[in-house]
Amino acid sequence: MRSSAARRPYHEWASSTPVLDVACVLVAVASVMILAYDLIFLGFAVRDANWELAAKYAAIAALVAVANVAMDALRRWWRHHA
Repeated sequence: MRSSAARRPYHEWASSTPVLDVACVLVAVASVMILAYDLIFLGFAVRDANWELAAKYAAIAALVAVANVAMDALRRWWRHHA
């Protein structure tokens, strides 16, 4: 039978990132709110065939996605390299 010291119950990170973890959660929550309204207005723009406005709303959705990916990448990089 293995002892509990032989294997760890969780992955230990090189450095802790509590502030960065909170920032990621805040960005994710804000993203849900922004994307909810953005998709509603994008739907209205498409319904009205206002393609210029629809493109602007699609760009906002893309920026929100990039912000989420960037925050996650920063958090992962910080945990493994800082």
